Amino acid sequence: MTTTAGAQVGVTLYSFTNPWLTRQFDLEGLLREVSRRGMGPNIEIIGFQSFKEFPDISDAFAEKFKELMTEIGLNPVSCAINSDRFLKPGQQPIDDASLIEYHKRQLRSAKKMGFSLVRYQFALPVELLPQIAPYAEELDIRMGVEVHAPMWAGHPAVQAYGEMYDKLDTPYLGWIPDFGGTASRIPESMLDAARAAGAREGLLDRLKEVWLEPGMSHEKAGRLREWALAEGHAPAHIQAASLAFFILANNDPKSWAALVDRTIHIHGKFYGMGADGQEEAIDYGTILPLFRDGGFAGTMVSEWEGHAYSADDGFEQVEAHQAMCRQIFAG
Repeated sequence: MTTTAGAQVGVTLYSFTNPWLTRQFDLEGLLREVSRRGMGPNIEIIGFQSFKEFPDISDAFAEKFKELMTEIGLNPVSCAINSDRFLKPGQQPIDDASLIEYHKRQLRSAKKMGFSLVRYQFALPVELLPQIAPYAEELDIRMGVEVHAPMWAGHPAVQAYGEMYDKLDTPYLGWIPDFGGTASRIPESMLDAARAAGAREGLLDRLKEVWLEPGMSHEKAGRLREWALAEGHAPAHIQAASLAFFILANNDPKSWAALVDRTIHIHGKFYGMGADGQEEAIDYGTILPLFRDGGFAGTMVSEWEGHAYSADDGFEQVEAHQAMCRQIFAG
């Protein structure tokens, strides 16, 4: 689905978390549905969400997976891997050496299944990258760290990673922007879900004010909670409203320009498509041209996160989102 000379629009299976969790589809069935709807060919899959054998995929499973991809015309571009130190409840965190090996196991499996890159996380300490990057080069698979809300291009952790990227100077390391970090407003669909849970308008009005204030997201969530409890709002209603602080943040959408050169993949995060064909919280008309005009030649996968508060299956949402993005990419 090429939309410019290089940029492509695809989808992450994470968008379909609701029908996956309710067992409407198994993995093969979901992949076939994605193919049938023309949402590919490029796709992203979360390793631990979709592959029972992950992080150690057998040769037999890998071959069967690649045969299925070929049959249905899909291209496995990105495998999302985890950087957790806490692998099992109640256990002590694994040490650095074990964390490095944990990443290598996931890289091997992703490569075995035919993925060309992995999405990794800032939970991997930046100082460990020099011990992992050479292995990615050896496997010939790229690694992109996800810049996810509340992070954005100017976040201190992103700056630290950028310095290490400069030091290592390898094309096998790059960025995966997630646009939730540069939302311009709270999605009305998210506010409607909080209303449905019982939250009163006074709480939501205060939420919208605090969300726009400067400061870290967890600090703002704490301020809202303190105010709301003093005003007599129920904890469950506060929790429903506070979701906004943790899956989207209000930062400058033009700030992504600083990361375009090293962007290898994009999460087209969105929450809801309006009747006007536009995303309700993120200014795609400002963001996507930065990558289009900056020469981005990878895949942007549509990533619907409305399933955090909505029971929708996500399919029509993704179709509308892809149509919008193709139009913008085409100029």
